[in-house]
Amino acid sequence: MSKNISIYQDRYLLHQERKKKSLMGKYKKEVKYTKKEIEIVKKVFNNRKSSRVFNGDIVCKKDIDEVLKMVETSPSSCNRKGVKYKIIENREDKEILSGLLVGGIGWVHRANKIILLYTDMEAYKSPVEKDFMPYLDAGVLIQSFYLACEVIGLKVCCVNPNIREENKYFFNKRFFANVDYKFLSAIIIGK
Repeated sequence: MSKNISIYQDRYLLHQERKKKSLMGKYKKEVKYTKKEIEIVKKVFNNRKSSRVFNGDIVCKKDIDEVLKMVETSPSSCNRKGVKYKIIENREDKEILSGLLVGGIGWVHRANKIILLYTDMEAYKSPVEKDFMPYLDAGVLIQSFYLACEVIGLKVCCVNPNIREENKYFFNKRFFANVDYKFLSAIIIGK
């Protein structure tokens, strides 16, 4: 059993314990929001959008750290948190990705950061969930990226995970040393 498997299993067992307590009425976490707070959240939801044009300004580490801090609170199936990310910042890798990501050809390299979302397939045990659950978990993260970037004042866009078949080996070798990882999406962030 690898170290990662025990991490996912531990998270799953904690999730099951919370679920059990909840069913027994012992786990209640109610938060009441003011009308003003609700209006602010509505404004954030209404203003979020995909951007494919960036001005080239640098996104500072503090802003990316703040976005990631918010995104890491996102829920996931059975709280496994099986979706990981890799931040791409160097020019050469961004230009390579601009040519490899089918939906991002010719523009993703202009963003300051490209965040690759992927999963360690060991996080998903059931054969029936391996084909779709990583993508559902990634979708929740993607939504969190959009909301966090809107609040911070950054532009963001999601690019689908389509890599041409003839480029998959190169892509995986260049960006993921572990063949058990599955690429799920790319998040493009800039100003």
